[in-house]
Amino acid sequence: MAWRVGVDIGGTFADFAALDTETGRMQTLKVLTTPGAPGQDVGAGLARLVEAGLQPAQVERFVYGTTVGVNTIIQRRGAGLALFTTAGFTDVLELARLRMPDPYSLFCERPEPLVPREHVFPIEERMDAEGATVTPPGRASVAAAVAAAQAAGCAGIVVSFLHAWRNPAHEEQVAAMIAELAPELFVFRGSEVWPAIREYERSTTAVLNAYVHPRIDAYLERVEAQLAAAAIAAPLLLTTSAGGTMTAQRGRRDCVGMLLSGTASGVVGAGVVARAAGVPAVLTLDIGGTSADVALLIDGSPAFGTGHAIGEFPLAIPTVAVVSSGQGGGSIARIDALGVLQVGPESAGSTPGPACFGRGGQNPTVTDAALLCGILGQGELGFGAIAPDKALSEAAIAPIATALGSDAATAAEGVLRVAISGMLVEIDKLLARAGIGASELTLMPFGGAGPMLGALLAETAGIRRVLVPPVPGTLCALGALAADLRRDTMRTVLLPLEDAAWARLDGIFRELADEAATVLREMGGDGGVDTTLAADLRYRGQSYELTVPVPAAALGQGVAGLAALFHAAHEESFGHSDPDAPVEVVSLRAAARRPAPPLPMPRQTLEPHEAMPEAAIRLRLDGAWREAGLHRRTALRPGGRFAGPAIVTQSDCTVLVPGGWTATTDELGNLVMEHA
Repeated sequence: MAWRVGVDIGGTFADFAALDTETGRMQTLKVLTTPGAPGQDVGAGLARLVEAGLQPAQVERFVYGTTVGVNTIIQRRGAGLALFTTAGFTDVLELARLRMPDPYSLFCERPEPLVPREHVFPIEERMDAEGATVTPPGRASVAAAVAAAQAAGCAGIVVSFLHAWRNPAHEEQVAAMIAELAPELFVFRGSEVWPAIREYERSTTAVLNAYVHPRIDAYLERVEAQLAAAAIAAPLLLTTSAGGTMTAQRGRRDCVGMLLSGTASGVVGAGVVARAAGVPAVLTLDIGGTSADVALLIDGSPAFGTGHAIGEFPLAIPTVAVVSSGQGGGSIARIDALGVLQVGPESAGSTPGPACFGRGGQNPTVTDAALLCGILGQGELGFGAIAPDKALSEAAIAPIATALGSDAATAAEGVLRVAISGMLVEIDKLLARAGIGASELTLMPFGGAGPMLGALLAETAGIRRVLVPPVPGTLCALGALAADLRRDTMRTVLLPLEDAAWARLDGIFRELADEAATVLREMGGDGGVDTTLAADLRYRGQSYELTVPVPAAALGQGVAGLAALFHAAHEESFGHSDPDAPVEVVSLRAAARRPAPPLPMPRQTLEPHEAMPEAAIRLRLDGAWREAGLHRRTALRPGGRFAGPAIVTQSDCTVLVPGGWTATTDELGNLVMEHA
C-alpha cells in the first residue's frame, strides 16, 4: 500500500487530497490556515487524515502548493528591500515601460514599486552590450549603498545591473562584497533569478523573488518540521508557477518559481477534469480567500507565457497563464472616499477572517455578503470547520448599508456584484488577448468560493455552460498530485536566424536541454526525462518576440524549420507574416519534465431522472428574495437533473444555480450547468 498526498495552502483554508494508490480511494479535507503559526495547518490536516486512515509511513509522494507568494504581493506584505542598480539607471522601477495600466482612465496611476525610490542605490559600474567591462564595480560605492540600506532597515538587497544578462560578473562581484560587508542581509541577483534581456522585466522579477523570499523560506521550514513530526519521510515537493513541481531546497531560492504555486496546480487539476470530461475549451475560475484566478485550457492543457501580471507587476519567467484579481471569499468590502462601493484587494484571510466566522473579524467580506443573500449557511462550510453567524455579518455590513441607503441584503448583493465586476475586467482582457469568444467556453469554477459565484460570473461574461468538479473546493490539492516534476532553463542570445549562426544556436539548445535534465535528475533521481524546446523569435526591428515551441523534427531542419514555425505563429497571432523578412532569435528555452503518476477518474452509469430538492430555501437574487431548492451533492446521482434557482451544498464548498439555469450530474460526478 502507498499513499500520495497533495496540499494547497490558500488565504483562508488549507486543502488536502490523499490518494490510496491500492484502492483508488481519494480522501479530501479542508482546515483553516494559521497565518500566525505557518505550517501548523499542515500538521492539523495530516492529523485528521491519519484519523481517516492515512498511514504516514506509506506516503511516497507529498506535494505542497501555496498562494502565500502571490497573496504577499497582492497585499504588499513582503520584505523591505534595497535595489542596487548601475549608476544612472536608478529610476528603472519608476519608469517601468512608461505605460499606464488603464490608458483610458483619467484617474489611472502606475502602481508604486515594491522597492521605494529612496531605497534604490547607484553602483559605480558599467558593462557594455557585448558583456565587456567598461567600469569595474567600485567598492566604495558598494559600501556606501550597503550602509544606506542598513540605515533604512532593509532586510535584503537585489542587485540588477545593465547588460548582466550577457555577463553576470559584475553582479557576482557586488553580491560577494555585500556578503562580506553585511552578511545578515540576503541577496538576489537579477542574472541569477532570470537572465533575460530587458532590465525592467529582469529587475522586477528579481525584486518579486526577494520580496516574498522570507515568508516562503519560513513557510517551507515550518512545513518540513510538521512533516517530520507526522513521521512522513517522503521528500517535500513544491508545485511551481509552470504547473510542475520542484524540491523544497530549490524553492527556497527560486521563490518566483512558486509565486503561482497553488494557482497553477489548480489549473493542472482542472486540466485533468477537462480531459476526462472531453471539454475542449475551458475558462478556469479559482476563488479562494484572497484572490480570484482565471486561466484558459485548450484540450486540457493550459497556455504558458512570460510577462504575466502578478498583482500589478510583470513576471519574466515561464508560467501557466493565470491572471489574478483581488476578489476572493475573504476580500473586504468598503465605501471609498468618493462614496463608491469597493471590494478587495485587502483580505481578512482566516485570521481574523470574515465577520461571520466569529474569530474577531469586524469588516464585511464577500463571504459575509453570500451568507446574507442566503447562498451560504445552508450546509457545512469548510468541512464543518466554520459555523457562520449571520448576525455578525449583518453588524459588519451595516455601515455600508447605511452609506448606500439600503437594507443589509441589498448591500450584500451589491458586494457580490462588485466582486464579480472586478473579476470580469481581468477575464475580458484575457479573452481579448487569446482571441476567444466567451460563448465558446465552459467555465470551470473551483476553490472554496468559485462554485458559489461561478454561474453569476458566467452569466455576466456571456458564458452559457458551467462545469463544477466533484470536489471543487480541493481541486488545487488534487492538481498538486497530478503535477509533473519540471525544470525550465533559458538563455538570451540575440542572434540572426541565419546559417552562419545555426551551429551556435543548435549548441545552446543542447546545453539548455542537458542543464534542465541534469537539474531534474538532481531533484528526482534517475529516470526518464521528457525535454521540450522553444525559441523567442521576432522579425528584425520588432520590439517584442513570440515564444514558439520547437519540436525535434523542426530542429533537424535547421534555419528553415525554425523560420517556418515562426512565420506560421506570427500569422496565427497577428493575421499576417513576411517569409522574406530577416528573423532574429532573442532567447532559447528548454523544459525537462518527468510525468506524475496518473490519477484515477472512475465513471458511473448515467440514469436520467429529475433530482428533487430536499427542502425549499430563500435566496436574494436580482434584487428580490426568491424561493429556491436545496440539494446535497452526495445525494445527486449521475443523470440527475434540476432547474435553478437552487443551492447545492457539499463539505468543501457551496454551488449556486441561478434562475434560468439547469444542472445535470454527469458520469464522472461533475455538475454541469447550462443557461436556458
